[in-house]
Amino acid sequence: MSIQDESLLPSVQEFLAESLRNLRDDRLSLAILHAVTATELILKERLRRLSPALILRDIDTKNPQRAQTVSLAALPHRLSNLGQPLASEDAQLVCDIAEWRHQIVHYLPAYDSALAARQLPKLLDFLATQLRTELGTPLEAFLEKKLYRDASRYIGDWHNAVMDARERAAAAGDVVVRGVCPHCGGVEVMSHVDQSTLLCHLCHSNAYVCDSCIGCGRKMIVSYEPDPWGEYCDSCLEAAGDQYAEMESDLRRGK
Repeated sequence: MSIQDESLLPSVQEFLAESLRNLRDDRLSLAILHAVTATELILKERLRRLSPALILRDIDTKNPQRAQTVSLAALPHRLSNLGQPLASEDAQLVCDIAEWRHQIVHYLPAYDSALAARQLPKLLDFLATQLRTELGTPLEAFLEKKLYRDASRYIGDWHNAVMDARERAAAAGDVVVRGVCPHCGGVEVMSHVDQSTLLCHLCHSNAYVCDSCIGCGRKMIVSYEPDPWGEYCDSCLEAAGDQYAEMESDLRRGK
């Protein structure tokens, strides 16, 4: 099997996930590098699905295994020639942020960080829209659950995933109006399976009703099935874990 015959989406998945993680952690340069690489791969995947040879710079090459692929700068033009043009503002956005990647890799970045922080989510939204509309791959089926909160924060297209989940919850009946899914952070996307068990229609995980947390006394939705001997909410368990980790660290340092 030649390299052109293999889907590029697994690599897109990795780079997009890394971009979201780095953006969340305020590592803007790394977030840009990964987002632009994911963009290049998505556009090449569109070409590959039309014909594998189209991702090559020279489609007439006699040795495609060693041939270079088309550059990011040339991708919008090639798609346009094939009758699949990008919107002009999207093509410009790709070119602008690609130049930032070039600066990061080859010399000191000269872009405005505040502008980059505003523009990068637009590129991530472009990626999500391309996945959903052009490649038939909705973002919620593409990202791991623990990145759903980041997607909600940075990607406008995530609204489509949430609305679809709310429709599924409404169709199931007995929607949980108050409370957040402890797995993905979704709101109004859960329905009751029974009195104590919930199903999130966004991340498709089960959640459970904790009637009264032993630690804080609140009624909460939790990620694990409550222990009949006592119930703790996720927040209290996480705090206890942090305290234990700090105690272990102190013990190792002889405190």
